[in-house]
Amino acid sequence: MKVEPIHGERALYIQKARAIVVADLHIGIEFEYENRGITIPLQTKSMMERIVTLLKRKKAKKLIILGDLKHVILDREHIMKERREVAYFLKELSKHAEIWVVKGNHDARLKSKYAKIFGARGLLIDNIAMAHGHAWCSPSIMKASLLIMAHLHPYIRITTKTGYSYMEPCWIKGRFKKQKFSKKYPDGNENMRVIVMPSFNPIAGGIAVNKERLEHGIASLIDIENANAYLLNGINLGRVRNLR
Repeated sequence: MKVEPIHGERALYIQKARAIVVADLHIGIEFEYENRGITIPLQTKSMMERIVTLLKRKKAKKLIILGDLKHVILDREHIMKERREVAYFLKELSKHAEIWVVKGNHDARLKSKYAKIFGARGLLIDNIAMAHGHAWCSPSIMKASLLIMAHLHPYIRITTKTGYSYMEPCWIKGRFKKQKFSKKYPDGNENMRVIVMPSFNPIAGGIAVNKERLEHGIASLIDIENANAYLLNGINLGRVRNLR
């Protein structure tokens, strides 16, 4: 199945499945910022409108959210606000597409009559495995040819000749370290490719993959040094090891 990042967007399109894929929306993260004294407008409606535009543009019939749909606000003051935002988001989008959600580490107790909810160990569509990435994937899906995951919110830290540095969201495309992969998934496909998605919510923060180590969970199996980083506009920055 053909999988293509949508130019200029933090989303993928799977042609055969007629599906838009996004991840790490973190609905309600603004309330956490508010608790820290930072006021940021709610991103829920903006993200919803961006997704509707993508669904119409690609004539997609399905929306797949690869985890961290919500952010999990624990204080009583904001937890109900977050739930209302999530319910509004899913209800409105369900008018445009069938919604599948693979649970992320922020999605505990997530329930909705407007979406089909899958567990954190992932799902399989034809020969494409999909998971959030915080938990070990089910061995049954690791025989696929491609894993699409999220969780890391990948960025590249770019430093200019004058010493100025800034962060750019990016896609990571690569493969797994064969020895480590085979040890964890002896019946899996050691030649499986992997795509790590940027967070759909632009205020969710992230990890500079060319500066920080990926040592936990499924990310620890990725051969990040030899993976390629792509900007949202499609520019290939080359291998991560050359961007350190």
